[in-house]
Amino acid sequence: MRTSFAGAAVALLSVAAPLTRWEPAARAADAPPPTAAVPAADAATPSRAAADAAPVKVFPRLRPPDLEHRMQFGFALLLGSGYRTIFPYQEMVGCGQVDKRVCSGRLPLFLDVQPSFGITRRWDILVDLRFGIEQDFTPGRQFVVAPGFRYWSDADQPIKLFATVQVAFDTTADHDPALKHSNDIAFRNSNGIMFEVVRNFGVYFQAGDTIGFLRWLSFAIDLGVGVQARIP
Repeated sequence: MRTSFAGAAVALLSVAAPLTRWEPAARAADAPPPTAAVPAADAATPSRAAADAAPVKVFPRLRPPDLEHRMQFGFALLLGSGYRTIFPYQEMVGCGQVDKRVCSGRLPLFLDVQPSFGITRRWDILVDLRFGIEQDFTPGRQFVVAPGFRYWSDADQPIKLFATVQVAFDTTADHDPALKHSNDIAFRNSNGIMFEVVRNFGVYFQAGDTIGFLRWLSFAIDLGVGVQARIP
């Protein structure tokens, strides 16, 4: 009897063992396949592509102001003074200092009024009208007309150098009977620097030299500061 029960138990164990091995395999087969993860970089791809496709704004470079004087009318005022030496051609000619053959001294204070016009990019035509503020050794005050040309070294720069070539007609009357000529003619040159505040206004400093030869031989050096307005 015991022998029969033992045989039956062995038979049941032999049947259950294959069933136990088969169940995990079946569950694994029925499980759904894993879902692949989407990379974060792929999710951000559309927004990056949109940013790359957006147009880039390009602003034009600002044009520097035009500071040359071509086709501009100018009007300048300059206040100055200087030093002068006079060599009369004849003896006993008064030149500002008593009992002296050669006279040297300060040039009386003057005001230069200067109309001008820019004929090219670097060249101006001009006329200096010099009015004496202080009285000279003659009975009157100095009056000189000096037409000429001016050259600009850096025409389009806010700081520029210039030089002039002029012929001066000194009409300051001197009625000394020993003189052959009452008026004088001279060659003049002035050199200076101008600071362009805006296109239509500048401040300048200049040094000039004048050599007269008709009435007497004279040498004059002057310094001055002035302002210039221009249109258009």
